[in-house]
Amino acid sequence: MKIFLFLAAYLMELTNTSLFYRKSGNGPHPVILLHGFGQEHTVFDSWLTALEANHTVYAFDHYYHGQSTREDSPLSIAQWKHQFEDFLLREDITKFSIVGFSLGGRFALVTTTLFPERINRLILIAPDGIFRSIWFRVATSAPGNPLFKYLMLHPDRFNTLLNVFKQLGITSSAMVRFAQKELQGKDNRKRVYRTWTYFKPIQLPISTVAKVINQHRIQTHLILGTLDTIIPPDKIIPKTTKIRTLETHKLPYKHHHMIEASKTLVPSLLSGEFFD
Repeated sequence: MKIFLFLAAYLMELTNTSLFYRKSGNGPHPVILLHGFGQEHTVFDSWLTALEANHTVYAFDHYYHGQSTREDSPLSIAQWKHQFEDFLLREDITKFSIVGFSLGGRFALVTTTLFPERINRLILIAPDGIFRSIWFRVATSAPGNPLFKYLMLHPDRFNTLLNVFKQLGITSSAMVRFAQKELQGKDNRKRVYRTWTYFKPIQLPISTVAKVINQHRIQTHLILGTLDTIIPPDKIIPKTTKIRTLETHKLPYKHHHMIEASKTLVPSLLSGEFFD
């Protein structure tokens, strides 16, 4: 009976899961683009002209974003591996590079650990998944998650709490403005809850990721914004020192400007990575 219920649940999840991506270009080198929270694959449109000459570009929508769908439940590493393996088989991809911005950085990191022998180059732009803020730890903890859900359903209470934190100096004015902007509308608040709660299992310790990257000598680039208060460089850089193949680039931009700011840098970092 238990086996039957397990199989039924598994088949139900497969039925309700759709991982959307748009393929463009016809270059010899596949590159995966993974966007940030609240975005869709189209956020990379300004990159395509520079990339398509030498790459076949696969721009994804994360689950709960754009055209990708999934049931409301935690996403395990095994489930993500299964979905991504299906994609690689369908597109007949042997090796690829992967670029992740913000939330996409978390997916890029776990994908790299799952398929290290197939990664040509890893590029992380203001990435999530390297450090866990106190807010993330509280919101996704067993006691904190029900409160997090309640606040997402009652935005007036959440805004009041934010203002209290601001007055007490617990959080910055910039972070308050960011949270209030991102949480406008019921759909956005629902997406925040789903993203933080259901993607928690795929955030690996950076020490684990570093060991895999070093073992396979994966060339890794980290692009950070010196004006970024969402993914501040001083929180990221100390945690990445053990990655021996890492090269760090700093750009004078805020978080939401980083994709546009990186559109000429990323193609240059991808060039020259392939050897016969």
